[in-house]
Amino acid sequence: MILCPLAEIADPGARGPFPLTVDGRPEQVFVVRMNGRVAAFVDRCPHARAPLEMAPDQFLDLSCSEILCSMHGARFDPASGRCLLGPCKGRSLQRIEVAIRDGMVVAVAGG
Repeated sequence: MILCPLAEIADPGARGPFPLTVDGRPEQVFVVRMNGRVAAFVDRCPHARAPLEMAPDQFLDLSCSEILCSMHGARFDPASGRCLLGPCKGRSLQRIEVAIRDGMVVAVAGG
C-alpha cells in the first residue's frame, strides 16, 4: 500500500499518520526519512500506547535527530525505533517494512 511520495518527506523529516492494516488490525503509521534512509513505525508509544505526534507530520524533536513522544518525552532512534530515553527505555516502536517504488514510500506486505 502506498503511504506517501518520498519527495514529500524532508531529510531529516517525518510524515503521517497514515492508515494501514497491521497484523489484521487498523493502525496509524508514520514514515521517517533521515540520512537518505526511510523507516516506518506504528504511531503508538510502547509505554502509554498513545499516538506519538504533536500534530500531523510532527514526530521528531526540535533538532530532527530523534523521534519524540509528545505525551511523556520518550525519545526513539529513527532508524530502529528503539527507545533511547524515557519510561519505555529498552523497548521499541513497532517497525513497518517499507520500500521505495517509483518515488513512493510503500508498505511491504506482511506488516
